Amino acid sequence: MMVLVGMVATVLSTSCQKDELKSGSSERGKVFAGNTYEYLQSKPGFFDSLLYVVNRLKLDSVLKNDTITLFAVTNASFKLASDDLNAQRLRTGKKPIYLRDYRLDQLDSLMCRYILKGTYSSKKLAVLNGINVFGYKYGYELNAKATVSSAMGQVGAGPSSIAYSSKNRTEFKSNWSTALAYSIDIPTSNGLVHIIDDTYFFGFGWYSKQPSTPFRGQPFKLPVRLNENSARLEAEDFDNGGADVAYHDAISPLNEIDSRKWNASSPNGTYRLEGVDIWQQGASYNKGIYFPASYRIAQMWSGEWTNYSIEVPEDGDYEIKVHYYVSTSQGSPPAYCTLRLDWKILDRRVAFPQTGGKMDEIKAGTYHLTKGDHYLTFCTSTSVPDLAFDAFVFKRVN
Repeated sequence: MMVLVGMVATVLSTSCQKDELKSGSSERGKVFAGNTYEYLQSKPGFFDSLLYVVNRLKLDSVLKNDTITLFAVTNASFKLASDDLNAQRLRTGKKPIYLRDYRLDQLDSLMCRYILKGTYSSKKLAVLNGINVFGYKYGYELNAKATVSSAMGQVGAGPSSIAYSSKNRTEFKSNWSTALAYSIDIPTSNGLVHIIDDTYFFGFGWYSKQPSTPFRGQPFKLPVRLNENSARLEAEDFDNGGADVAYHDAISPLNEIDSRKWNASSPNGTYRLEGVDIWQQGASYNKGIYFPASYRIAQMWSGEWTNYSIEVPEDGDYEIKVHYYVSTSQGSPPAYCTLRLDWKILDRRVAFPQTGGKMDEIKAGTYHLTKGDHYLTFCTSTSVPDLAFDAFVFKRVN
């Protein structure tokens, strides 16, 4: 069970306060005599985990000084997310992790989805389809919609609530992840606070993500016959599952689309709506090898990776070749990657010599693979912006 940082187990003394927070009856419209950060501090036993995260991410100055709207997440919501994550880890034989262990880039991206620049009252959000809003710092798109329930047979005579939704990069509402806030419109000296109901998971279910799945529905099949090359496993056909499940991108750690680098109307942004830098490329010949027109993964930085589901037909030795290019980066060679199989290192250091901007093929190595389904992961080991990963090609050699 997750031990929430600084949480005081005084259930009896906070029960009345909890009821008031859930209903909003004692909070709404009353200006708190302090900033948003101080408001959280004034509710011991409810926002200890949130304060811990804010402090760990050094966002306390934002909550103290900036004009913001905060959708405040309670201790209970953090516990739900942690318990669900650790139940999954237990099933796969992994040790539990807690708030102190969460990766900072992931935590920062998630936390910033609950902070909005400016003030958004329930009155402002009471429109038919809600208002599309953007999370602090990363610009992640969400939707906020206020509604008023009926009471005593009168429409709009009941309490208000706000549905706060992560749009998950789609306009289809059935695919949104939504949390509800019932205690709302709590003014502080620098903004507004809406409190997320404690039955909703922190992170909009992000910590409940399942393993990655094949992009084309089935794992890529390696060749059965000896000395026969496979078709190309395209770099851009990495698994489905999103950031830190199917890939990791340094610019967009949790699948935010960087608007500076991605444009839906451009030829570089039409293949997949993911946080990976996918660019188009034309067909070419080099050293007697034909490289078809397709896409490539470009602007690769150290620590970035993409995951691929593969099917090995029989135990045996398989040659893995990589199609790539490095245009102008210096070094001997300038770029390296690591290959992993089922997250274990298959080859720690595959070198990519400079190609002068031409597509080329290099043999990464020959590896003994066992029959069955596996994950093959391409991990960039060096930050070389002009390294482009184009495809894998496999050959069974015995």
